[in-house]
Amino acid sequence: MSALLGFAASAALAQILTNLDNLALLLTLVVATGSRAAVGGYLLAQVVVLSAALAVTLGVSSLPLTWTGYLGLVPLALGLRGIVAQRRGQLEAEQRVPMRRGLVATAVLFLSLSLDSFSVLAPLLADSAPAFRRAGLAGAAFAALTLGVGGLAAAGLRRGLGRWAARLEALAPWVMLGAGLYVLSNSGTDLV
Repeated sequence: MSALLGFAASAALAQILTNLDNLALLLTLVVATGSRAAVGGYLLAQVVVLSAALAVTLGVSSLPLTWTGYLGLVPLALGLRGIVAQRRGQLEAEQRVPMRRGLVATAVLFLSLSLDSFSVLAPLLADSAPAFRRAGLAGAAFAALTLGVGGLAAAGLRRGLGRWAARLEALAPWVMLGAGLYVLSNSGTDLV
């Protein structure tokens, strides 16, 4: 039981650290467009990301089990790329946010920032036994919901959160690197 909770916590932490860019955007959109479309769009995007990760996980089950661990190369490569970009000082340009956005347009905007979450969660879940998959999916879903509610609650405190979120966001490539190495390793959560 404690192994399942630990795995759920790991998936939740991966979800949080790969969604800090979404949290910063969520705070901005809550102020610019209102909380309904911003939070609704964020949560809709996270449902799509988690569903896609689960679909990949179930689709990979037709592959030989020994190949599944190689999915860890995806977050490993993205993590290394992110670390190199940080070292070079390449930061993403800030996007201008239109004043009004609908729910679907907001969700699409959040989806464009969620490839890192998908790239970590899909291999992590695919390489895990069914009980660990359910625990990881539950942990990631809980984290996404918590970020949505937290983004809504913190909208009034937005002034000092920018630097804090940027510092935490710098951890995202390291989380991807760790997730990739974990999936490549033969651990107790694996199918084989």
